[in-house]
Order: sequence, then C-alpha cells, then structure tokens
Amino acid sequence: MARRLELGQPGIFLRNTRFVVGLGLSVGLLIGLISLWPHWPGDMIVPFRLQLVALAVAGLLISLCLARRALIGFAAVVLMLHATPLALRLMQRPVLPAASDAGRPLSLVFSNVLADNRDYGRVIALAEGEDADLFAAAETSPAWIERLKALSATYPYSYAPEAGVFGVALYARQPFTPTLYRLGRYNMSLLRADFGDYVVYVAHPMPPANALLSEDNHQYIAHLARRVAAETKPVIVTGDLNATLWSGSMEPLMRARMSWPAGSGLRHTWPTGRALLGIQIDHVLTKGLPAGRLTVLRHVGSDHLPVRADLVLPE
Repeated sequence: MARRLELGQPGIFLRNTRFVVGLGLSVGLLIGLISLWPHWPGDMIVPFRLQLVALAVAGLLISLCLARRALIGFAAVVLMLHATPLALRLMQRPVLPAASDAGRPLSLVFSNVLADNRDYGRVIALAEGEDADLFAAAETSPAWIERLKALSATYPYSYAPEAGVFGVALYARQPFTPTLYRLGRYNMSLLRADFGDYVVYVAHPMPPANALLSEDNHQYIAHLARRVAAETKPVIVTGDLNATLWSGSMEPLMRARMSWPAGSGLRHTWPTGRALLGIQIDHVLTKGLPAGRLTVLRHVGSDHLPVRADLVLPE
C-alpha cells in the first residue's frame, strides 16, 4: 500500500500543479479582459502591463514544462491578450532621435516632490546640481513653495501658485508668461508657460484610483491634448500624468502627435523602492521638437523619481 501511494505522489503533484497554473492563467485572462476597458477599473491595471506580460511569459514557460497542449494554448492566449496592446502602443508612438545637429539645446528637470516629503535640501541640491534650463515640480504644497524660493539665484523667474498639496510650479532662467488653469471637479492645476518661441505645460491630474478619479484623469489629459493641438509654437509637456504609455487616458495625446524623447516610456519613475512594480508616470512629451533624450535621476525622498530631458528646439 505504501509503495502504491509513493508511486502515485508524482501524478498527484502534476495534477495539482496543472490546476494551480490553470487557475493562475484564468485570473490572468480575467485581468487581461478588464484591462481592455479604457476606463476604471481598467485604468488601474493597464499601467502594470509590462509586469503582466512577464507573468504571462512565466505562465507559458511553466505550461510548456507541463507538456499539456490545452494548457499551452491557454497560456499563449493570455500572453497575446496582454502583449498585443503593449506592442501596438510601442509601434504607434512617435519617438524622437536622441540628438540633432540642427537647433538649440534646452534642458528640463521635473520632480514630483511629494507634498509630505521633508527632504527639501535633496530636491534643491538636485535642481542646482543638474543645472537645467528649467525646473518643474508637482505636489508643491505651501511649505514646498516657501523652501523652493532658495532656487531664486539659479532660476530668477518662477511661477508657483498655491493649490494645496496638488500645486505645480516652474522655475526658469528666462522670463515667461504663465497662465494657470483649474480643471475638473477637483480643480487640478495645469500650468502653461509661454517663453515666446515655445510653450511649456506642467501637468498633474488625479490618479485613477476609483471611477470618479479615473474620469477626472481622462478629462484633464483630454483638455491638455486639445490645448496642445491648438498651439502654433513648439510644445513641451511635463508632469506626473498618473498614466503610463499604455493607459487609455493617454490616447488624446497620441492623437495630438506628441513625441516621446529617446529613452522614455519604459522607465521606472514610481514607486521608489519597488522595482518590480516600477512604472513610468512622470513624463516629458514634445510637439514640434526635432530631438530629445530622457534620463531618470536619483532619489530625492519622494515616492517618485525625478526625470531630466535634454531637448533640442527648432531653429
């Protein structure tokens, strides 16, 4: 009897393994179908498309090891469901060359400083050390606005309106004309800065944490895209968009033919300290610029990593 039980154990293990893998693939299928919905709750799933593709690949490899055709086919369907939208968006997005001989350089650093972050000195040191032409920030609470006045020697021109914990601010070496818009039911800030021969938008919509916030995120980005489409000058959009390249809310910016600097779209800017969950929701996008490159910078105490864009303005 003991001998028969011992011989039967591998068969029981394989059946249990197939069941667990099949259950995991079923969950993956359900998540994939929900992610196709371009609003909430799909908005909370889509940002992690890369991680889901990695899990789907793992499911397919395990299914191949188990050598069951039905399981292999099921795993392939789940992988295609997650990978196809990712591949299509990567092919659809315009990507700038990293450099260009024509034009003049313009550098920009953006940081979501996190309203509760008290590492003021690290952010100020970053802004001064990067020595970019522009420094933009989000979640600039009144305390942050006060502390960032220390940048006045580096950036003599600035606009930092108070908007609670959801403020946005811009610091520059050259003068500009600011306009502040309040968008959506939560009056989220959108800053337009006109530098004469180009325009910069600093954006920070709500995260799509529930149905109402998701709708607000979509409306904010759609409003931003309409403004960008109406501009006749070169445009730079920077900010924490609370959306990734694959998010449904980014579709209006795709239609507005915004371009991604080289090195952008597949980076990790949030959350800090959790590489496996890393997604890029902090962006620099452009319209009418010939070249640009994006770099993710060091940690400054926020839950977001800052980004730097080295751009080229047209002559």
